[in-house]
Amino acid sequence: MEYRHGGELYKASKASSVAPECIIDFSSSVNPRSITGKTVVAIATAMSKLGAYPDPTQTNIKEALARVHSIGTKHIVAGNGSTELIYLIAQAFASNTGSHQAGSQKKALIVEPAFSEYRRALKVNGYSIENFNIENFNAGEAAGDFTLDTEALLERALEEKPDLLFLANPANPTGVLKKKSELLRLASAVEGTGTTLVVDEAFIDFVEGDVSILSEVTELKSTIVLRSMTKFFSIAGLRLGFIGAHPDTIEQIAAVQPPWSVNSLATAGGVAALADSAFITETLKWLKTERGIMTKELGEIEGLRVYPSSANFLMVETTAPGVTATGLQDRLLKEEGILIRNLSNFKGLEETFFRVAVRERAENSLLATALQALLNPAAL
Repeated sequence: MEYRHGGELYKASKASSVAPECIIDFSSSVNPRSITGKTVVAIATAMSKLGAYPDPTQTNIKEALARVHSIGTKHIVAGNGSTELIYLIAQAFASNTGSHQAGSQKKALIVEPAFSEYRRALKVNGYSIENFNIENFNAGEAAGDFTLDTEALLERALEEKPDLLFLANPANPTGVLKKKSELLRLASAVEGTGTTLVVDEAFIDFVEGDVSILSEVTELKSTIVLRSMTKFFSIAGLRLGFIGAHPDTIEQIAAVQPPWSVNSLATAGGVAALADSAFITETLKWLKTERGIMTKELGEIEGLRVYPSSANFLMVETTAPGVTATGLQDRLLKEEGILIRNLSNFKGLEETFFRVAVRERAENSLLATALQALLNPAAL
């Protein structure tokens, strides 16, 4: 069975007859560490006010984001998860008559492999879509790190002049982190060319250090930074994300956004989560340790190749003859109640790639044991 996204527990349950609550979900790259009491209390308090409409101006969440990221509220628009914002970007620029291709079909370039919703959003808004294909990555047996060739991407962007250029940092599903300096150079290079660069930083909160370009690009008219709050703060059910960009771009996107997109619970939870510095520090410390242990455990299994990652997930390739990600996904789910993310529907990746989120240590070890049993039963 094909899964469009990670976290499709009910679909997986129906296919396997395993109850959703009994599935160990490695397919969804959401922080497994639960939100803290302060955030829970804030959400619970907001529930007593559900009879009132949410603030259509998004004042509270914008001010909280502005404080944390040291940018002005005029540079921010929040949304019902970053996925809504992807669609709004595509819609806003599809109707933009001020681009270099006014009156003609809009063009987009996607750095692949990538989140499938970029393509869906662009397709429903009538874009002609091209890929910066996997051949432009240092992939394969020799390199194996999926590092982006920024020079080749820039050359192609300047030649083709797409209206929108989508890339993610860290990349999903590879987990590769691009250098901040390279992204800023790319952002500067496309300024004024008619191309708008969209950098999806959905997983950047899981990376330590000064790696985001958010604060640097808000004065550039041709760069948009997408951010998700649901993954790091483990509030995927609330749906909350935001865009950082030039005020003119923010105004353009906000003009096509339906009112009340950010609900009251998401606002309350988001504001409280942003103020929880202890949760942020502890999560980063935890991830660094557990990702290292998980990488080592999976890397020791004959028949698997684990790719380095800067995010809260690992991309893994099966190297054993005849073994596919689809086969592993089906068997792990039905035999062990474990759900992994089959990556065969990602452009540029084959049937041998899958992704697993970093979860708590006992669950990660359970996954390693299950994979060892499937691939090398004699080794147990």
